Amino acid sequence: MPIETELLSAATEAEERLIEAEHKAEIARADFHRAVRRLHLSGGSLREIAEVLGLSHQRVHQIVEEAGGGRRWRKRKDNGEARACSFCGRPQRKARRLVGGPGVFICERCVGLATDVISTGSQAETPIGVLAALSDEHARERCSFCGKRRTQVSGLAGTGAVAICSECLQICEDIVTERLA
Repeated sequence: MPIETELLSAATEAEERLIEAEHKAEIARADFHRAVRRLHLSGGSLREIAEVLGLSHQRVHQIVEEAGGGRRWRKRKDNGEARACSFCGRPQRKARRLVGGPGVFICERCVGLATDVISTGSQAETPIGVLAALSDEHARERCSFCGKRRTQVSGLAGTGAVAICSECLQICEDIVTERLA
């Protein structure tokens, strides 16, 4: 039985709207978490912040830790995962910053490298392989961070195994700049 083109088109459009909504929700969540962390870093206690925002003390503590931690600098507990940049393979301990997405990571070097690749259309060598700008011919390729297809973003760079779009690169650059400042 052939698939009706109108229904297929409606499903595709709904999928694109869902991906966009999930992307916007993820950005809003990250903005909220950074704002809560800034409140804590500026001197607000976790209990004060929890009371003002109507959250539990434990939830505020989780948010602050997920956003980069509080005022006391200590090593995070390692849950046994070996984290490494998905684009060059550098382990977390050797990268200055490693930004995480859903099962994918990118280091500060590869953020700059991917930005250059997209803006110039060139290729760059990494220890894992070649990082290249994906053209419109790769319309089905998706960003490993937000899930948008190549046709939905202004640029996409990938190694074949993972890819990152220009929008996610901007967010990663903001995170790296904020944390290194």
